[in-house]
Amino acid sequence: MRVPYLNASYSVFSYAVRRLCGISVSPPMPPAISVELSSRCNLTCPECVTGAGLLHRGNDFISYSLAGKIATELRDHTLSAWLYFQGEPIMHPRFFDIAELFRGMNPVISTNGHFLDAESCARLAASPLKKIIVSYDGVTPTVYNIYRRGGDHAAVTEGIKRLAATVRKHATSPAIEIQFLLHRGNEHEASEAKAFAETIGAGFKIKCMQVLESRRAGEWMPSDRQRSRYILSGGEWKRTGVPERGCMRMWTTAVITTDGDVVPCCFDKNATHVMGNINSQSFREIWQGERYCMFRKAVMKNRRAIDMCRECPEGRRIFFKD
Repeated sequence: MRVPYLNASYSVFSYAVRRLCGISVSPPMPPAISVELSSRCNLTCPECVTGAGLLHRGNDFISYSLAGKIATELRDHTLSAWLYFQGEPIMHPRFFDIAELFRGMNPVISTNGHFLDAESCARLAASPLKKIIVSYDGVTPTVYNIYRRGGDHAAVTEGIKRLAATVRKHATSPAIEIQFLLHRGNEHEASEAKAFAETIGAGFKIKCMQVLESRRAGEWMPSDRQRSRYILSGGEWKRTGVPERGCMRMWTTAVITTDGDVVPCCFDKNATHVMGNINSQSFREIWQGERYCMFRKAVMKNRRAIDMCRECPEGRRIFFKD
């Protein structure tokens, strides 16, 4: 068995031992990592921290040298590298160079689809990317722009078709997945979006929507309450409940921002729970350091006491195939 698979197995084991038996076992290096290439975006989506102008961090783009340091240190441990967090990754001026750094680590990106011209599609098809997730929240311009504000529906549609046609020519091309962010304004187009994905040979997933403030959930939540992260209770919209304790992600994944800050989860969008900075420390020092250990202990004791964890839908299904 390859080392990354052994590493992943032991990561899950170390969490299970802590969760079920109360025995503290230091986790190995994480089998999955999220690296933020860009915190800048070309869209102004209203319920996105970046789109709403509420992201208060430093660098727009990660440096090539920092990305290289991350890839080098984690290469022998990581099964999957997600090259996105906030922002649009393909906006990075050295996107393709950085993607090459993560070759062999099953890199994945999520894009809003506005940068899929002929040249980019050719380079994406030949890149080491394992999967390309493209946001496509409506099959008509009016519906698409309800959420993807500032977006160009025609350009995205043609870009997706172009990408699909290009990857079919390459035997080792990445998989394409269409992701449909479900809300009240577009739920009637979900079936058509799935049909579009099928015509181009792409995968398809529906993702239930998160809002910045629960009080605004009523503006967005779809009619299907099983696909909502919020419930109407006592006349108020509230987040669905989260487990009282524990979270496997604290043992298996981490996020690194464009500034090099290591944060424990993708819900820490403004990096309020920084475990350390990889510019001045090794990732291993941070991952196995006292601050991270104390944070894992706090999550295991009572995750509801942590602001970030109260926002998380851990334990609930948020992706659907149709």
